[in-house]
Amino acid sequence: MKNLYLSIQLFAISFFAVAQETPIAFITIQEPEPICSQGNCIELTTEYSTIRTTTDYVINSIPFSSIFPFTGGTMITATGDDSWSPIVTLPFTFNFYGNCYNNLLVGTNGVITFDIGPQVPLGYCNWPFTATIPAAGFPIKNAIYGVYQDTNIASPPVVDPQIQNVNYFILDTGVNAAPNRVFVVNFNELPQYACNSSVGLQTSQIVLHETTNVIDVYVKSRTSCTTWNSGSGLIGIQNQAGTIAYAPPGRNTGTWNTLNEAWRISPNGGNIPASFSWYNNGLLIADAFNDSLLVCPTAADSYSVQMSISNCDASQTTVISNEVNQLLVAEPAFASPQDLIFCTESPFVYVANLGSNTNIILEALNPLDFEVTYYENMTDAENGASNNISNVNAYSFTENKTIYAAIQENFQTGCRYIKPFQLIIIPAVNPPTGNSLQSFSAGQTLENLVVEGENLTWYDAATEGNILPTSTLLQDGATYYVSQSIGGCESRNVNSNRLAITVNLVLNAVDFSNSAFQVYPNPATESITISCKNVIQSIQISNAIGQEIFAVNPNEKETKLTISQLPNGLYFLRLNASNSIKTIKIVKE
Repeated sequence: MKNLYLSIQLFAISFFAVAQETPIAFITIQEPEPICSQGNCIELTTEYSTIRTTTDYVINSIPFSSIFPFTGGTMITATGDDSWSPIVTLPFTFNFYGNCYNNLLVGTNGVITFDIGPQVPLGYCNWPFTATIPAAGFPIKNAIYGVYQDTNIASPPVVDPQIQNVNYFILDTGVNAAPNRVFVVNFNELPQYACNSSVGLQTSQIVLHETTNVIDVYVKSRTSCTTWNSGSGLIGIQNQAGTIAYAPPGRNTGTWNTLNEAWRISPNGGNIPASFSWYNNGLLIADAFNDSLLVCPTAADSYSVQMSISNCDASQTTVISNEVNQLLVAEPAFASPQDLIFCTESPFVYVANLGSNTNIILEALNPLDFEVTYYENMTDAENGASNNISNVNAYSFTENKTIYAAIQENFQTGCRYIKPFQLIIIPAVNPPTGNSLQSFSAGQTLENLVVEGENLTWYDAATEGNILPTSTLLQDGATYYVSQSIGGCESRNVNSNRLAITVNLVLNAVDFSNSAFQVYPNPATESITISCKNVIQSIQISNAIGQEIFAVNPNEKETKLTISQLPNGLYFLRLNASNSIKTIKIVKE
């Protein structure tokens, strides 16, 4: 038989209101403001839980809510009263008063203990107590009380053991997946011994949190049975020696009643050091061990961090952060500005319309969304300095220069983009080269004249004049003028910048037709033989641009020329026979 204790004690109850948060181990990378352009850098900062040692504790009131169910776990068999469970093995290590535990006992009188040995699995769970904690002689130590009182799980007075029972379970899912699993113990709708259900049914819950070692106690209902064991009820924790204990105000051993209250018992010793490992696109970043990281992302980069915490058994708990990516604002569809080209001319001061690039850059975009300004300096352009170029449409300069177009997006991102382009002065272009006196045959055109140059343009005058198509038929004794163009600048500004070529028509009599002479071999290597039905007065060899290389006067109908000294290439042979002139192409291989 149980001894009857009767005492009435009154306690003033006060609550420390704190915001309820799930006491999980976490690390989160704060979402940074996206950066506007590749090549810029940003610091990723983290927020993470601080894990404390269990050499000290603090207790705070938290809002009551049914986060975890009160039924459905492994039940302690209700064959009698005042029982301990079998040894319960936790899948994680729990740190309590500086010691590591994987095993514990659940008592049917609202208590958990790590004191296995003195408290016997499946044995007797003490119920008589009236002392407050700490107490060296307390019947159950190294324990968590929530609510420790003399409840009765026997049937009767229990009428529905599937609901009215002591049960426990491990939760490993969602926010409570490892490394934030929880061990939950329920004392659900239990009668008090002696008073049975006359004072109401007792319901409370104890929750142990992995990694953080936080203890939560939820009390749905507790009413003292004042006619038994002095109505004693207790919420709190106590160490192995019974020398250190913590209890909420008004909830140390005594007579008290409550509905829907909850307490959090949190470790409050020194911080447990944490180490950090950063990852870029899933790959470990070398030498990145701090809780923040300076990154210079590209468009596809993602970043995460892992926090490692040392447990009391020397194992490591790893907490993985969220991933942050898309750190770059997508650049609008700007077109590249065009370099502005200027031809050397006197006076040597040039005027550029920089604003012509505004429409080019914003061609595919709404120009109302952007402001474009121009700078002589990259730093000023990036910083949006006030010394931007004011005379945008008539900018004067005297030498090659880089201009920086700064495009400011004003309405959504506020990003600023820099697009450089060049002001290029093309050096004065020399005229093309070629023989100023050239021969032609009837029916030939400007295209047949031998001129060395780029992008040739033909004229009928030394200055100004009309542009002639290359299909223009050559006229005997006429002079034609040709310029070349480099980088868009032509050699046509003054007379000296055009090459003048005067042409003479060669005779095209039957006696000097193609059948009247032979040049062989062609292509040639060491020498070439020339024969004609008439006496050959002179032979001139010129290169591809009309420069004469050498000349001979054979005065005979056949002659042999040695050309081994000539580099390989194309040459022109000008043959004068009986005062008739013929130009022939030969190839030296």
